Amino acid sequence: MTANMMMLRLCGLLLICSTLTDAKLDIISSDPDVQVGRTTLLLCKADSEGEISWLKGDEDVDEDRHVVEIIDESSSKLILKNLELDDAGIYTCVFENDHGTKKSNYQIYVYQTLDFGNTPTYHEFLVNQTATIPCVVSGKPAVEILWFRNDRIVNDDGRGGGHAAGPSALLCGRSHLRILPDRSLQILGIQQEDRGTYTCEGKIKGRPIMRELQISVVVNEPPTVLINQKGIKVSAGPDTTVSIACLVKGVPTPNISWIFPSPSDDSRYKFNSDKSELTISAVTRSDFGEYVCIATSKIGENSATFILDVSEHPTVVLDQTKLTVIPGETGSVVCNATGHPTPTVQWFRKTTREKMTNVEGSALILEDVMPFDGGLYSCIASNTVGTTTEDFQLITWPGTPIKFSVAPGPSSSVLIQSASVQDGGSSITQYILQWKKPSEDTWSQSLVKPTNPLVITGLEPYTEYSIRFAAKNSHYQGNFSTEHKIFTQSQREPDSPILSLSEKKLDTNSVSIPIKQLKDGGSPILHYIVRYKENNENEEWTEKEIPGNSSKIQLNNLQYNANYQMEVYAVNHNGSSSTAKINFTVPQPVSQPALGKGGVVGIVMFIFLVLMVSVDAFCCYTNHCGLLNFLARKLFGHKVSESNGMDEEANNSTGDMKLSGLTLPRGSIPKLQSSNGEVNGIHSEVTCDKAPLTKFEKKPESGDPAAEA
Repeated sequence: MTANMMMLRLCGLLLICSTLTDAKLDIISSDPDVQVGRTTLLLCKADSEGEISWLKGDEDVDEDRHVVEIIDESSSKLILKNLELDDAGIYTCVFENDHGTKKSNYQIYVYQTLDFGNTPTYHEFLVNQTATIPCVVSGKPAVEILWFRNDRIVNDDGRGGGHAAGPSALLCGRSHLRILPDRSLQILGIQQEDRGTYTCEGKIKGRPIMRELQISVVVNEPPTVLINQKGIKVSAGPDTTVSIACLVKGVPTPNISWIFPSPSDDSRYKFNSDKSELTISAVTRSDFGEYVCIATSKIGENSATFILDVSEHPTVVLDQTKLTVIPGETGSVVCNATGHPTPTVQWFRKTTREKMTNVEGSALILEDVMPFDGGLYSCIASNTVGTTTEDFQLITWPGTPIKFSVAPGPSSSVLIQSASVQDGGSSITQYILQWKKPSEDTWSQSLVKPTNPLVITGLEPYTEYSIRFAAKNSHYQGNFSTEHKIFTQSQREPDSPILSLSEKKLDTNSVSIPIKQLKDGGSPILHYIVRYKENNENEEWTEKEIPGNSSKIQLNNLQYNANYQMEVYAVNHNGSSSTAKINFTVPQPVSQPALGKGGVVGIVMFIFLVLMVSVDAFCCYTNHCGLLNFLARKLFGHKVSESNGMDEEANNSTGDMKLSGLTLPRGSIPKLQSSNGEVNGIHSEVTCDKAPLTKFEKKPESGDPAAEA
């Protein structure tokens, strides 16, 4: 009993210790770092019931400034209002119940907001200067200042990428960056690569409270001007273009201006958007001289000079570019050529490259002009710089048509083939076609565009005409050709088609008749009209149309034993032919027994059966074989009495029938062969006739004559 009591006490003690040991107490808050003047909340949560109180350090929380609120017996919250710097510290949640006391601590940090004040965020420095960039940060408790560039920390120990290591001002990176004691950044001999954005970071010492300020640094540089080449030589001309590039550096970007040689035509001068490139089009001799590029900024000014040396390409100006001359007259044109050095002038026939000799100075003289003189002539001016060509056009009458052929065409037309005519220096625009009958004095005419062949239409068929024609260019009409006489033809209706009745094909009540067309009248056959009917006065015509390329006429579903009339005529664009007529007969079909497939099969099977029975009977009577022999054995026994004949006798009292020595009652069934082949003690077999069925029959051993065959 005592032992049991001790055991119970021990278990109770262990239970109490376990409860105290496993008790859990937590403080929950959003952020341990709180800005001055803000409010924060601490929530204390226990996993069992008890009393909860709050301490700051070792003293009770000042409930006059802060609010303690009991949520339930296992949780409480502390609301810290309008925090000040001295409110920072450790806050303790004390939990008590019957099992003991448990505490949980939470550290609150109160800070004053970081402020960069009036720290400048933009600095400009002249290249090679020593630049100092300040950064002033206020805040409480203690504030530390760090500098960053390109996401790397700038240390004052001469290296980048670490943390601040003291107040001494040492060279950083490549020994031109310093962190001064007041935490300003100093750049010695600043260069363009030092321009960009620097980050000043203020941080509450020991806490993750920080703030950044982006500071832009601009490095100014005086303008410099560079032209890749001092000068260039070009040839003047409308197709010559010169570009002068002025390479300018400087920060801020300099403004560019130009000084041109005087006098000059600056209307041909074009600039790009920043005026760093000058383009001169259609360079002339007057563009020769010095071109000065000037770069100006607030830092200073700089310039460079470019010399353009222009050689003048030959220039050709004709006193007239086109001249019209009547055959037999004289024309001339003057070629004015300028350039440096002075160019030489030559004239050529452009189409043949033939050099002209009838030249006086720079003038081309054309005497006694003929149609073949018309065309283009080139004035070529040349000097050491180059060559310039200008074309001159001489226009006169077109030539008289000579090489051509005349032939009759379709629809009473006339075709003029391969008309080759001198154009007189200007393209042929029209042909004047004229015609008349021998009895007429006046020519009829039409104007047509140049084609091959030239076509005269609207003439009368099978009529003689005189034909002539002339060419016309943009200025003049030429002489007419010689007259040609010709007879016209005509397109007409086609000839009557030919029907080959002897080659017709009859198939039951259908007929096929070949058709031919010898002459189509000069126009393709469009179609044939076929009309047919029986030779009865009361019958109406049946009409059908078949294509013009058909080679036969097919008529179906005609009446048997009937005579037909058929008429056919051809149709083209000009009309219809005369009618071709024929008569034909569709005969009565030959009567034949109508046997279907079943009848044919029945006849074949019947013939086969008769043939098979005949062969089997022959086999039965000659060789004792075949189907009849087999059936006889099955029905009447293997061996029966052999006899020379079968005698039938009628028995009035019994109705018996005698079968060669065997007396059987009428209607009885013959006794089958015994196992030893005997029937009533007699060896016998049934045969197809009176003769024995087999040749292996044994004669009976008994001498009974009734058993003998």
